Amino acid sequence: MTEWKEDLGYGWLQCGERRVFLHRRDYSGNSRSPDVGEELHFIFGQDAQGRPCARNAVSTRSHGAGSLRLLFLAPWLVLPAIALERLPVEAWMIVSGALAISLITYTTYASDKRRARTNAWRIPEAHLHLLELCGGWPGAWLAQQRLRHKCSKRSYQFVFWLIILTHQFLAFDSLQNWSLSKRLGEQLTALEQHRR
Repeated sequence: MTEWKEDLGYGWLQCGERRVFLHRRDYSGNSRSPDVGEELHFIFGQDAQGRPCARNAVSTRSHGAGSLRLLFLAPWLVLPAIALERLPVEAWMIVSGALAISLITYTTYASDKRRARTNAWRIPEAHLHLLELCGGWPGAWLAQQRLRHKCSKRSYQFVFWLIILTHQFLAFDSLQNWSLSKRLGEQLTALEQHRR
C-alpha cells in the first residue's frame, strides 16, 4: 500500500511499475483500512469506467493469523466430533457430509459478500443461518474470519453463536444418552398438565 486517503476510503497500491487503485469495499483486512506500507494480495479488476483496480484485496498479516483462527475453532469441533463418531455410520460418510455442508456454507457466504460489493440481490440471513444450523457453522466461521463478512453485525452474531451453542448442547446431550432432553421434556409435560 503506497497511499491511503482515510477520509475518502480509497488509495493506491504499487505493483511493479503499475499504480493500482483500491477502494475500501474491496479490502478484507483485520481493520477497516489498510496501512501505508502494508503488503496486500489482490486480484486485478476493472472499475465501472474500465480502469484497472484491485479486487478482493487481503492483508498478508491476516494470512499469518490463519493458524490462530484454526486453533480457536478447534475446541468447538471436539464435542460434536466425539458425538458424531459414536453414530452407527461409517466415519468417511460423516466427514464427507460435514465437509460438504461447510464448503456449501463458505461458498454461500462468499457469494453474499460479492453481492454486497456489487449492490446485487442479497442472500437472506435466514438462509445463511439455516446452513449453519444444518452443520455448516464451521464453514461459516471460517468465512466470517477470512472474508470479513457478517462478523461485525451483532444481531447476526447473536444467532450465529446461539447455533454453535445449540450444536454443543446436542452433542453433549447425545453423549449423556439424551438425559437432559428427556428431563426437559418431562418438565414441559408436567408444566402443560399443571396448566390444565
